[in-house]
Amino acid sequence: MADKLPKRTFTDLFNDQLPVLHIKFDVKSTEESPITVIIQNKLYKQSNAKGSAYVNSICAHEKLKEFADFYQAYDGFELATPVEPKSAVKVPLLKQLAASTIKSYTEQYLPGGKFGWTIQHNAQSTIKSLYHGTDKWIVFAQIDDGPACLTTFLEGENAGNIFILMPEPRFNVLKPIAKGFNAFLDRIAKDPAAFLKLIRASVRINKDDGFRYGYVPIEYFDNVPQ
Repeated sequence: MADKLPKRTFTDLFNDQLPVLHIKFDVKSTEESPITVIIQNKLYKQSNAKGSAYVNSICAHEKLKEFADFYQAYDGFELATPVEPKSAVKVPLLKQLAASTIKSYTEQYLPGGKFGWTIQHNAQSTIKSLYHGTDKWIVFAQIDDGPACLTTFLEGENAGNIFILMPEPRFNVLKPIAKGFNAFLDRIAKDPAAFLKLIRASVRINKDDGFRYGYVPIEYFDNVPQ
């Protein structure tokens, strides 16, 4: 029996390799061949003392310790930025914010903010009761160009849980996608393509007809498959 491949950790995604996504316009199509997209992943070392101090100041709850610990070592990441083909939009499918930008970016989702409509006019009315309640929360990651994002609560029964926030979701976004920050990182590492599909991230490709189309990640490779 062949030896099992070692379990991938989150930081393994950022080794010096040539990662690839296979994508499809229609994941259910058996006739469509997947497109190979060479991508780039970046993990940023923490070098902003004020940013890391801010994260520490808002993470008083014990369930935020993993989140705070991550920001002591790192200052965010960019996952799956398309490099090739050249027709692909060069925007990371998931970007964790630098610590110093969390506060200002979160404020854009509050009433009156640039992305406040994401909550205010959401078809799932219970989203407003969650985010306009008394428990404090932050946005810490951006999906594609936004406004879709990832949030976590700083207090209350949802403290430390990771949620998807997006306009007009087609699934229940009131259920956390991870109960803790390390669980969130582990879920990404286990199957990056499945995670990107879960959060509705897509590789956008400019076509000859002048339109831009979104393609769904279906498989992730640490290196270009031979």
